Amino acid sequence: TAATIATCLLTTSACTSHPSPDPSPSVTALQGLQAQAHLASTRSFSATYRANGGDPPRTDTIRVFRTPSAARIDVEESGVTVRILVNGSGTFSCKLSTGTPPLCVTLAGPGEALPATLAVQLQLQLLFTSAPAEIAEGTGFEVQPAASQAAHAGVPAATCYAIVTAPATADVSPGTYCFADGLLVTAQFRTGSLQLTALDTNPVDGDFTLPASPVPLPSSTPGNT
Repeated sequence: TAATIATCLLTTSACTSHPSPDPSPSVTALQGLQAQAHLASTRSFSATYRANGGDPPRTDTIRVFRTPSAARIDVEESGVTVRILVNGSGTFSCKLSTGTPPLCVTLAGPGEALPATLAVQLQLQLLFTSAPAEIAEGTGFEVQPAASQAAHAGVPAATCYAIVTAPATADVSPGTYCFADGLLVTAQFRTGSLQLTALDTNPVDGDFTLPASPVPLPSSTPGNT
């Protein structure tokens, strides 16, 4: 109406739409990381990684087999393989070496928390088991965008995110995480890193079979670590 037009001319703000401000880089980064983590929790893959540690300096070869319901991580060093297997029956650790029968122990039952003394040793498996679901939920994380990584030597290009802070109860450490369609390509921490070197075919059921019947985890005694 003429009255409405007149009101608009006299009071511009009354008839001007105000678009919502663009989300901050940290909000956009958190949303992007959450989307990647959600994809990560649904992916099936097998891959080889190089793990570098700085305290003490060391380099290990890591093989990862993952489906939405199971994960296996093999850490190979000096002819010995430490295998972590997580499935519906629990979490298990096995030691395999040439000339010695494999030994497997039960670390935790299904849905049970791992012993606190083993948390550091099992950080690698957490990246492929509980961490994606915790990141996808996103509560309590502060995230900033990080420089992306170009494709190289068969490794896909990846989008990177810097987790500045994470909840104290989360199985996620602050650091830079790079993903390609839910596949973890790089994880860079203060004292180490994990880098994808080769992507293999999808795992099969036999990849998640324990090499020996597991025994209970020995109880710690005073004076032992």
